[in-house]
Amino acid sequence: MKRTTNKIQREYMAAKALVQTLEEQEKQMEQAYIAAHGIVNPDGTTPERIYCIMDEAVFDEANKKSAAEIAACGLEAEYNDARAALIAAEDRLIEYGISIAPAGIRATLTKGAKDNYAARQKLIDLVLRLDISTVPR
Repeated sequence: MKRTTNKIQREYMAAKALVQTLEEQEKQMEQAYIAAHGIVNPDGTTPERIYCIMDEAVFDEANKKSAAEIAACGLEAEYNDARAALIAAEDRLIEYGISIAPAGIRATLTKGAKDNYAARQKLIDLVLRLDISTVPR
């Protein structure tokens, strides 16, 4: 059976999944903090995340304390490392995509990936969806 992804694509997918997992853990910690402290917005809704707290004083306090909790358990450092690994994986994925692109458009793709966030994301998406069994060696 032929593989449809290469090592670069798999590394990107793993890095992206780790970042998303850590973001979900942070969200759960924030929700636990909000629930434990009974934080409610003036309109009666319970904020989903710390940044959704409408009362500025409550937000400042919650932000400070929840950030300290996240840092104390090591989640912040782990997230920062995972985010750096994701950016490196994105760069490798873009380099791979540009390397297999027709020679006439490589300079344009390189400039677009460097200067334009939307172009960078589109290139990442296209290379990620690429079935490598269709790429000649």
